[in-house]
Amino acid sequence: MATMTEPAVPNAAVMNWFVDEVEARSDGRLTFDVTPPNSLCPANEIAVCTQDGRADVGVAIPDYTPQIFPTITVVSVPFVAADSQALVQSLYEINHEHEGAREVWAANDLKMIAHWSGGRLTLGSPEPIESIDDLQGLRWRMSGPYLQRAMEQVGGSNVALTAPETYEAVERGVVDAVGFALDGAVDYQLMELLPYWTDAGTGHYNTFGMWFNQDTYDGLPDDLRKIVDEVTAELNGGEAVRAFSEVAETQCEALMEHPNVETLDAWSDEAVQQWDDAVGDKLLERWITDAEANGLSDARGYLDAYMEKLETHGDQIPDPLDLCVERFSQ
Repeated sequence: MATMTEPAVPNAAVMNWFVDEVEARSDGRLTFDVTPPNSLCPANEIAVCTQDGRADVGVAIPDYTPQIFPTITVVSVPFVAADSQALVQSLYEINHEHEGAREVWAANDLKMIAHWSGGRLTLGSPEPIESIDDLQGLRWRMSGPYLQRAMEQVGGSNVALTAPETYEAVERGVVDAVGFALDGAVDYQLMELLPYWTDAGTGHYNTFGMWFNQDTYDGLPDDLRKIVDEVTAELNGGEAVRAFSEVAETQCEALMEHPNVETLDAWSDEAVQQWDDAVGDKLLERWITDAEANGLSDARGYLDAYMEKLETHGDQIPDPLDLCVERFSQ
């Protein structure tokens, strides 16, 4: 198994739940050699390594290879998905039901296990950020082209930085503020530099994915495939989010206990709507164009079905960010 996840982060907990359950239920007949992060394949090649068989199973973010995952990049569009469990379950179902999506997975020789969010976006800044008026004129480190365009739409500017480069960039004044999930504040130590964190309502913006090489999956005996399928269904049915949330709770505690952090709060509904209105449908239309260019047929139909499923599967499991914001408010 090729992975980019570090051992103590929430994404590793999701991967470990799947591995442990399959190994236990198969009585050790199916085991996983989970290699150290980025050792078997570097992070930006893990999807390709899983395709070509160097890895039997891969775990990575799809952002490195959007041409392989046109069905998943919809998560990157802001103001679409705010509920972690709804996102996981909707992606799993629509990628198995939509004809164009099935064709993409078949062409890529990958068997989807799950895609889950790395956490909703939060904005970290030296001063409080309460509305789009506060975004204007600041230099931001944002993740992905859709969020970057959303920021530009309301007067912010973007500086292209990898996650590990961001701490020094903030420290040296190259950027003023950042957009990250909670792990950005904690794991990249940005809470040492930026005291104000807020949920601006843009929602989820990326995923981690876990996939079998299709030939590896097809080569399993029928009874082992059945076990894999059962565990996969439970993972997408709630266990992924529960495993993620358990570790995310420790990140929230670290944020609360850090002496430099003033607050983690959330924008008002009116402030969120103002940014959403400024963006409009432009980014969704751009995603449709991009997804079809990367091989997804009927991208508009896929998007419509995905958004319907988000509504259907909402409010099942509390989102970790909502729980953390609530703790800060007490």
